[in-house]
Amino acid sequence: MFTPEEARGAQVYAARCAKCHRPNSTRPLNGPGLQALTKVKAMPSGAPPSDERMTEVILRGRNMMPGTQLTDDQLSDLLAYLHTI
Repeated sequence: MFTPEEARGAQVYAARCAKCHRPNSTRPLNGPGLQALTKVKAMPSGAPPSDERMTEVILRGRNMMPGTQLTDDQLSDLLAYLHTI
């Protein structure tokens, strides 16, 4: 069961992230699968999966991933959701 913030984050993920990133697998789609992203020692880039680093990648992009424009609330909700997958 999601909190309201996590539920909104799941909607942001579905709309903005799911076309490239699987939430329930580590297998790549167009980008890496994100299952357990916040529970591993390092993201595919090698950087730790801190909220600060994930925010930077989400907003600015990295390599083939374009930056994603989100409001502060959308970003906060998305980060909350990422901690649940």
